Amino acid sequence: MMPSPSYVAREQERPENYRRFLFSAVPMWIFDRKTLEILEVNDAATETYGYSRTEFLKMTILDFRPSEDIPKVLQSALGAPGSRPSEPVWRHQKKDGTVFPAKVVSWELTFDGHQAALVLAEAVRAASAQN
Repeated sequence: MMPSPSYVAREQERPENYRRFLFSAVPMWIFDRKTLEILEVNDAATETYGYSRTEFLKMTILDFRPSEDIPKVLQSALGAPGSRPSEPVWRHQKKDGTVFPAKVVSWELTFDGHQAALVLAEAVRAASAQN
């Protein structure tokens, strides 16, 4: 079961629970909806994508997407809620250049004073991505 934004906001206030969120087995990150900068990332994301935590926190959500997908990502991330494509599977790119399909779920929330989004991304097999 995936955490709700209000759960994440509440859990941030409890250090031991927030650590559990960060150490989830599902790759997760929080990004600023205006600048697209990564504000927080968990260990599962750093392991899956091959970037260190420090590297991730210097990135935007565009930095781990294939260049040809960036216009669609921008429309989704910056567009008005009704104009955003709501595709559940997106192409992501690891540090080594490997592109893979990821099932993505996101929620809007406020994080450290930023209008943000919490993203969960699970790699899917190619056959599953087409269904």
